[in-house]
Amino acid sequence: MIEDALREAFAAKAGTKPPGSLGDIADVAIRNAGRIRRRRRAGVTGFAAFIVMAVAAVATFHAVSPGGPADTVAQPDLGTHTAEPQATPNTQTVPPATGKEVGVFDGQQGQESQTVRLKLPDNGNVAAAYKAKDGYLVVNTESDGDKQLVLQDEHDNQKVLVDKASNIAVAKDGKKVAWAQEGRMTVAARTTTPGATTNVTKSAPAEQGLTEQESIDVPQTAVPVTFVGSDLVIGREEGAGFDVWYSGRAYKQSWDATVVRIFGTHPDTHSVYAEVKPVDSDAPMCLALLTLGQPFKVTQRRCGLPMAAKAGGGRVSPDGQWLAYPVEGLKQVAVLDLTKIFTDAAAKTWTKTWTLKVTTKTVWMNATTFVVDSGGKFRAIIATAAEGSTAEPLVESEDVVLIEPLYSG
Repeated sequence: MIEDALREAFAAKAGTKPPGSLGDIADVAIRNAGRIRRRRRAGVTGFAAFIVMAVAAVATFHAVSPGGPADTVAQPDLGTHTAEPQATPNTQTVPPATGKEVGVFDGQQGQESQTVRLKLPDNGNVAAAYKAKDGYLVVNTESDGDKQLVLQDEHDNQKVLVDKASNIAVAKDGKKVAWAQEGRMTVAARTTTPGATTNVTKSAPAEQGLTEQESIDVPQTAVPVTFVGSDLVIGREEGAGFDVWYSGRAYKQSWDATVVRIFGTHPDTHSVYAEVKPVDSDAPMCLALLTLGQPFKVTQRRCGLPMAAKAGGGRVSPDGQWLAYPVEGLKQVAVLDLTKIFTDAAAKTWTKTWTLKVTTKTVWMNATTFVVDSGGKFRAIIATAAEGSTAEPLVESEDVVLIEPLYSG
């Protein structure tokens, strides 16, 4: 059983846990960011999952719907600067630091738990973390609310790839990174430079970094949300809508305020699943498949669905078949079959709900297993199971950060 496998995998977990809850720490991080920058951030849903048992309390990143007060008036037309590729000035090597040992479980491959060191920032926490081929990509939230992207290799060497950003988005293949920083949005490619050969038999390790590709002016509250193919969906404060920055084109802002939040990308890499505002006699919540555009183009739409929690936590499965999200009130989880939800049949036919108290800490462990935080434990909801079937308990969720795998990189 999955429960037995998981318990065995985490049997090596040792040490005592510090006081305080993940929710408390997340609240502090949000308040700090609000005081310093008065902005909220948007991000993307993840795909498949690793589970990391952390000694230090950390929080999971689920910013899919930008929110918060605006303090900057948008410019009517923002210029685009496409430069010759150059190494980003944010890249820097940081000195060794005392790391926190955490156990890692790979839910996809079924491997046994490992011990790794994630070097957490002073007075900060982990906002998001990804497992790449060359190590861990960790998005840290610093004490002032700023974010940094750190690459930590298998030898625990750390390199800061992006620093002092308001938000950071990593493409699901790990090949591109986008960040917002003081009214600029930048897209960069992850690059590897071969190490210098020291003698005929030994070469220095390859150098990992970022090469900036494009940069544009954006409103101060704008943040990267998700890559859709080579293009980037960006968002602003709650109610201000979303927009598209097309790769290789001049950017002229055209915010679509009918889009409430982005849940994730469609497998065609040309469209996204999103909550949209109801119109006329529509009963909320309305889910739509949107083709990229200015404004977005609704290709399919279904209303009358369980209302998604405003706090977030909704994610599209790795294969694009399922959408799962905490329902408003955080006492239910809804799972929708995206291959059938837009058909003529009643919405309830392709919607399942599980009744349990949850937080917005969620992740897809694989194509059919949605992991939620409930009652101090992570629980597995199987999308293909009967509605209301038991959400199998996995491991304790306190002081645990969820790490998402990247498809490549």
